[in-house]
Amino acid sequence: MDVKKYNLKKVGGWLIALCTLLLLMIDLIAWPQIKACRIGVPGFFAVEAGLFALLVFYTVRMIVREKAGKSTALGNLIQIVAKYEFLIEQLVSRDFKIKYKRSVLGVFWSFLNPLLMMLVQYVVFSNLFDVKDPSIRHYAIYLLCGIVIFNGFNDCCNQAMRAITSNASLITKVYVPKVIYPVTKVLSSSINIVLSMIPLLLVTLIYGLFRGLYISWAVLLIPVALVFLISFAVGMGMLLSSLMVFFHDIEFLWGVISMMWMYATPIIYSVGLLERHGAQWLANLMQFNPMYHYVTFMRTIIIDGCSPAISEYLICLICSVLMLAVGGAVFHKTEDKFVLYI
Repeated sequence: MDVKKYNLKKVGGWLIALCTLLLLMIDLIAWPQIKACRIGVPGFFAVEAGLFALLVFYTVRMIVREKAGKSTALGNLIQIVAKYEFLIEQLVSRDFKIKYKRSVLGVFWSFLNPLLMMLVQYVVFSNLFDVKDPSIRHYAIYLLCGIVIFNGFNDCCNQAMRAITSNASLITKVYVPKVIYPVTKVLSSSINIVLSMIPLLLVTLIYGLFRGLYISWAVLLIPVALVFLISFAVGMGMLLSSLMVFFHDIEFLWGVISMMWMYATPIIYSVGLLERHGAQWLANLMQFNPMYHYVTFMRTIIIDGCSPAISEYLICLICSVLMLAVGGAVFHKTEDKFVLYI
């Protein structure tokens, strides 16, 4: 029986073409931010050209090594997707359908849930506790952006965390690359994140008719924000799922950590509010919170109607790559021991 394999030369070509189009789109939409960045226009394009050259070099290296009978991390990942494409599709489909099984509203909850949470938090924090920062424009949309991004990330992590333990019977009987399980969990939860963009944009459109908030061409950058967020969630999911096998207390600890993380992220308040209340150190510390940058990225696109600052692209990219590297390294180091503990 022939094992399905992708042609890495074609895949690499498509990858380079896609990145080229993505960079061109960012250059066009973010041109004012490029001119305003500290390193200047020449410096920005030098950095961009360097990153693109690294991508081309790695892609060519991947193709050359495959022809020589060797492998690379990305090449292995691409061939795993090719070999287990049907299984990946089935797992993602199963996880997405199970979530809404026997639910009256079904997938509609992906639209309704963020709206209801926004409504509750808007009433509670802007009216009852008066937490709303007067300097925040369009607080309802500000709140909704934060809820959609953070809750989407948290759902991805909660699902991925149990990916290995919940598939113990399958793992001990059939050989499948174990990384497939947390990744498919994140992908199935990511469908909800993508669907939640619809009510976010609809509410923004309706709200904008009365409050002067208009959707601009910057919304084309939403896929970039989602790629950063989902990549970060995949890395965190791999880390949590591997730790969950050895330490079942992780499930309870993560509930506490995620709640602390939510309040440490400016979802219901702004960094400016911290500064005005004399908590400048907290405002400075916020710069080391990846979720702050992902939420800010989305808010800039939706509320400000423009591209985020160039530094935000770099910070989000670094956070995503680092989390993927750490999660992947821990998962790869421990996966051979999973069968001894599940």
